[in-house]
Amino acid sequence: MRASFLVQTLIILVVAAGLGYLVVHAAKGWAGWIVFGVIVCAAIGVAVAQWQRQYPAASKKRRFTRDSDSQW
Repeated sequence: MRASFLVQTLIILVVAAGLGYLVVHAAKGWAGWIVFGVIVCAAIGVAVAQWQRQYPAASKKRRFTRDSDSQW
């Protein structure tokens, strides 16, 4: 595991814990919890969308090559 991934994970966990603490003390009914749930779902959706990489992280190149012998 790369060090930058570990640092990013720790930062996200600290921010999520802080925001969760604020929501628990600020939510005054079911409507507040619904809004919190929608925000969490949107954040998870953004994280999943950003995680899907098209190219490998190290080389930024495609995993396949085309040559003159290939039947494309």
